[in-house]
Amino acid sequence: MVITMNQRLQPFQLSILIYTVQNGLALYTLPQITARYFGTNGWLSILFVFFLVNVNLVMIAIMYKLGKGRSIFQIIEATVPKWVMMPFYMFMICVWVGLASMIMREYIFIIKIFFYPALPAVYFVIFFTLLSFQLLTGGIHHITKALVVLTCFVIPMIFLLLYLIPEFEFSRFTPFYFKGGTDYFKGTLHVYSIYLGVEITMLFFPMVDKKWTKSLFIGNFLSMFASLLVTFMSFGFFSFDQILNDLYPIMTLFEYTEVSFLSRAENLCFCVFAFKVLATAVIYYWGAQQTLRNITAKVKPNLWIIGILTTGFVLALIPDSIGHVDKWLNWLSNCAIIIAWVIPIFVLGILVIQMLKNQMKRETEYAN
Repeated sequence: MVITMNQRLQPFQLSILIYTVQNGLALYTLPQITARYFGTNGWLSILFVFFLVNVNLVMIAIMYKLGKGRSIFQIIEATVPKWVMMPFYMFMICVWVGLASMIMREYIFIIKIFFYPALPAVYFVIFFTLLSFQLLTGGIHHITKALVVLTCFVIPMIFLLLYLIPEFEFSRFTPFYFKGGTDYFKGTLHVYSIYLGVEITMLFFPMVDKKWTKSLFIGNFLSMFASLLVTFMSFGFFSFDQILNDLYPIMTLFEYTEVSFLSRAENLCFCVFAFKVLATAVIYYWGAQQTLRNITAKVKPNLWIIGILTTGFVLALIPDSIGHVDKWLNWLSNCAIIIAWVIPIFVLGILVIQMLKNQMKRETEYAN
């Protein structure tokens, strides 16, 4: 299917989309994670990991430029047979479907604990699955437009932090950096998980404008800014020990937000955060769908969507505790990080080989 210029995803939409699919529920535990693994002033780790993610994005941008807008599947299969790549494609699908279902399930566990303890989780899973189906059947353009609108409800929540400024004290920060950290490597993997989701943009190559790559860095910067702001505020609002002993410091932070026109700000913020959870799940489902379509184009897209959502629905009902979900998410997030780095390195290697072959072919033709 040929995509015209009017049908291509616009840079502004992509920037908002990237910001929306990042900053998953990991944001709610981020202050505690940075304090536990990096120690004092652990919030600085967000900037370090931001640099690593930007290196990854530069690789994606180079892939797009050298590949001249071809999809990663076209680039790979021009050199490597599809049947050889099949195990890796299936690995990608399993990881992305698993992440979508576990992120959704973690949100459901938390919302049940705080708000609806007696309501069966299956109702929430059905609700998220139906919304995902409606978005996926509309295609990526429909998804992007819908998520841009939903983000308009999420972004204003961050301004509630302004009401906490009177309670913010720099004296709660220490002059020591990363003192008392337990495991920098594990901490880096955990912090990196807040940036996950951007790797799906590798599937956007045939659908975007030529100057779209700046959207990668704008969306990633917005994600970093939001994460850094709430974590920095947490370190200046709570003591270091309080952050270590609070599983969801961001939830507690909003509990202290006193707004004259709003009662219990933490409830509103967490409920509105469902839009970001939905956005992350839908994009991962969409990535799995596109990979399946590449494996075989004979099956109708809606059938793939039903199959993927059914699998995600079943997976979301398996965990029986939030600790179980965390174990799944840690493992799947690490696999997603591997995908985010291995694919660009692999594709760039293939592009270099293709360029060298073309150059040798031109030199041979010129010599003849």
